[in-house]
Amino acid sequence: MSMGMEMQLLLIIVALWLGGSGAYNVPKATVKVNSPNGFEVSIPDEPGISLFAFHGKVNEEMDDLTDQTWAADILSARNGRWTYRNRNHKLQPGDVLYYWTTARYHGVDYHNYNQRHVVGAGGGNTQRIDARGKAGGHQPIVVNGQPTINIYVA
Repeated sequence: MSMGMEMQLLLIIVALWLGGSGAYNVPKATVKVNSPNGFEVSIPDEPGISLFAFHGKVNEEMDDLTDQTWAADILSARNGRWTYRNRNHKLQPGDVLYYWTTARYHGVDYHNYNQRHVVGAGGGNTQRIDARGKAGGHQPIVVNGQPTINIYVA
């Protein structure tokens, strides 16, 4: 094989490798609606992620990347997830959470734009956790609008 052909082959291999390295997809976010107030948006942790960012707005689509009610960078994962937590806003059934997320993967930011979550619509990526209750009562855990288990609160 001539030196020119070896160089061409090397360039093709490098181009394929570089092309493949840009193929990272930000994991689909899970939205949890907490009761009485708050919500969480998270992605699973995986090697190579060093930052997670959430940008969102309720019941109004975002016109551009600066048009949001909430914007936060999460600098570390907890319990295997990168999680944005809002403890104050109360999401109602039928509310639409418009959002986009970013994951910094091996030092490069990758985005998942134009996402939306309809509160109470199910779809497998939502959980409603009911934290209210009286001492000594049973607490239902509601997932996709259906009670799944009861927790005894002492």
